[in-house]
Amino acid sequence: MAVKYKVTPVRSPLSAGGQTRYIARPCERKKLDINKLSEYISDRSTVSRIDVMAVVIAFAELIPELLLDNHNIHIPPLGVFSVSFKSEIHETPEEVNSKSIKKLKIQFRPGKELKGKLKVPDITKA
Repeated sequence: MAVKYKVTPVRSPLSAGGQTRYIARPCERKKLDINKLSEYISDRSTVSRIDVMAVVIAFAELIPELLLDNHNIHIPPLGVFSVSFKSEIHETPEEVNSKSIKKLKIQFRPGKELKGKLKVPDITKA
C-alpha cells in the first residue's frame, strides 16, 4: 500500500520570467466503487456485503437532506460533513440576504484519527 507521485512542471506567475519549477503530484489513483468497498467492509465485519451497500446508499441519500436541514454530520473518527457557500459581497449588512448566496457546497473535514493515519504513508515515485 503506497501513495504514488509524479514530478510535474509548474510555472509561477510570481517568479521573474515565469520560471519553470517542479512539484510532486499524486498519480495512478484507482477508483474504488461501492461494490468493492462493501466487500472490504464485509470482510472486516459480521455484516453482509449487501447490507453494507444498503447502509452506504442510504447514508449517501441522507447526507444532503440533513445538510439542507442545517445539520453538521459528525461521524467520529471519520470527520464532519457540513454546508458552506459562496456569497456576494455587499457594502452594508442590510444588503445581505438569501439571494446573496450563490453556490452551496458540501464540505468535509476529516477527524484527527483519520488525519493521523495519513501522516506516515509509504510514498513512491511512479
